[in-house]
Amino acid sequence: MSCARVTTLMPVKDYHPVYLQQSVASILQQTGDWRLSVIVEPHDHDHFAALLREPLADPRAQLVVNEGRKLAGAINTGMRAARTEFVAELLADDVWAPDAVRVLSDYIEEHRDIDFFHSSRQFIDPDGRPISSVYSSRPAAVEEFRYRSPVKHLMCWRVSTALAFGGLDETLNSVGTDDYDFPWTMAENGARFLPVKECLYYLRDHRDCFRLTTHLPLSVHKRESHRILKKHGVGWRDRRRYVARAQQTFMRQCLYKNVLDRWIKKWSGYDVQQGWRETYR
Repeated sequence: MSCARVTTLMPVKDYHPVYLQQSVASILQQTGDWRLSVIVEPHDHDHFAALLREPLADPRAQLVVNEGRKLAGAINTGMRAARTEFVAELLADDVWAPDAVRVLSDYIEEHRDIDFFHSSRQFIDPDGRPISSVYSSRPAAVEEFRYRSPVKHLMCWRVSTALAFGGLDETLNSVGTDDYDFPWTMAENGARFLPVKECLYYLRDHRDCFRLTTHLPLSVHKRESHRILKKHGVGWRDRRRYVARAQQTFMRQCLYKNVLDRWIKKWSGYDVQQGWRETYR
């Protein structure tokens, strides 16, 4: 066990070079004692080893090959490779606040009975400028997951608690597997949650490269949401209500209705920058 308290898990597959560079830099510039695991697909190992040669020269950073399936498998692989008690996720187009590691480490030290911390967050544009107010974190109740996820990035959790039930569900296809199904499963398994009042995570709203939120077709989002809700015992009618609400809010960001619609739009030169964007408060 190192003296660091948290390892940052950064799964990388499809990426934008500038955003990836900024994401990695946000960890290298942390004020606390950090560790970083960049998790990549086996066939991408040499590519990212060369691309991230300088940051990976730091002994606190490592390149890890995904031993599992999709996003869930990458996170599970990162957890198993971590040498710290806690891990936290950073997607490769987002950034952490400069003091995120220090703040998380202080919370871990002060609240030793807590298994899952989740911070306040803010949305930024492609150039890193804020486009929303700060969305404050709040207490999470397991019953609330049936209607929405009360847990958002930055998410930091105890490795042993997660691995005790197998970690993230690798049968799911990347929609909601990390920020919906996983914390819900943690709560069902008795994990203790605590909101972190500080804003530690900046989510980038962009269309410059593949994003699960925007580039996976609406049909995939709907299907996977049904699967997660059914897994947790939510009935058919309530599942339909959830998806109907989602189609009026965050699912409106989907650029394509289905696989055929995606093919037609790509063939016709559809400008993804014209897709619907979330209205932030």
